[in-house]
Amino acid sequence: MTKITHKGLWFEYSSLNKEDKRTTKKVVVSGLLCGFFIGLASNKASLLMWSDLVHPLIFYVLPIFTIITGFLTLKYSFELYKRQDELYKKYHDFSLISGFIGFAIFGLILHFISIYNEFQPQWIDYLFCSILGMVIGQMYFYKKFYQ
Repeated sequence: MTKITHKGLWFEYSSLNKEDKRTTKKVVVSGLLCGFFIGLASNKASLLMWSDLVHPLIFYVLPIFTIITGFLTLKYSFELYKRQDELYKKYHDFSLISGFIGFAIFGLILHFISIYNEFQPQWIDYLFCSILGMVIGQMYFYKKFYQ
């Protein structure tokens, strides 16, 4: 099935079958759109700016588009997940668990750092904590089970 490469941080696209390649393209497109909409609608000030520049309905439509594309990304990701082998599923599950642990540990460190200085973390900072945990977990899993 899917061949994991780059020390656990990527996969070999050519190892996917035709249906999985089509689903992967859907995941990438919906994920990019979701990220684009998150960037446009990151806070109330940017929503107000875009609604003034484009149309007042953007204030309500942009968050809805963000949520819809986020759900589509999850839907297509789950479709891809269901068709993979057991080792890939364990790799995926370990990545998610590592992401939560990264969120908890690095997020807690970030929280306590913010108490002692003027830095106020936003939700994206905690998301980066989760991504850091996922990267560490993926590299560990690859070293343990793929090498």
